[in-house]
Amino acid sequence: MISQDVIHSLFLPALRIKQDVLPGRYTQLWFQADQVGEYLPECAEFCGTDHSQMGGRLVVMEPAAYQQWLNGAATDETLAGRGARLFRSYGCSGCHEGDSSVRAPQLAGVYGRTVPLSDGGTTIADESYIRDSILMPKKQVVAGFQPLMPSFQGRIGEEDLIALIAYIQSLGRSDEVSR
Repeated sequence: MISQDVIHSLFLPALRIKQDVLPGRYTQLWFQADQVGEYLPECAEFCGTDHSQMGGRLVVMEPAAYQQWLNGAATDETLAGRGARLFRSYGCSGCHEGDSSVRAPQLAGVYGRTVPLSDGGTTIADESYIRDSILMPKKQVVAGFQPLMPSFQGRIGEEDLIALIAYIQSLGRSDEVSR
């Protein structure tokens, strides 16, 4: 977890879990939920004007129910469709979708586009760049953004990585999005 603006504090009262989330520092939180249910997290640190608007939902399921949810209902899922599901389950959508409150590069239309980098250079958003951005996000940081994304190296399998890349490609090229 990381904050891009001020100190926040993830608080799950029912599970007795509280962890500060700091700007510029990536912290991890591990816990084992021992009771199935739906839990509502709160921000336990007054963080500004929209403090009361912060929310979310943690759903704890039995392993079989979770696997069924993870697999989805589709049996003829495309590679990009599987990538879309993984995009949500790995938490990518929390930062990289249009309605996200976290300031991260939007991915719709990025494939095939020239991307300006924070070091003043540019690169083309091809398969290699997308792979590196997932596994080594600090290697080539997009201009105007802080290097906040955690590395997924060692945390994501090759098959999942291929599916995520296929999903990002399916979001269209920049010339297709502008039409």
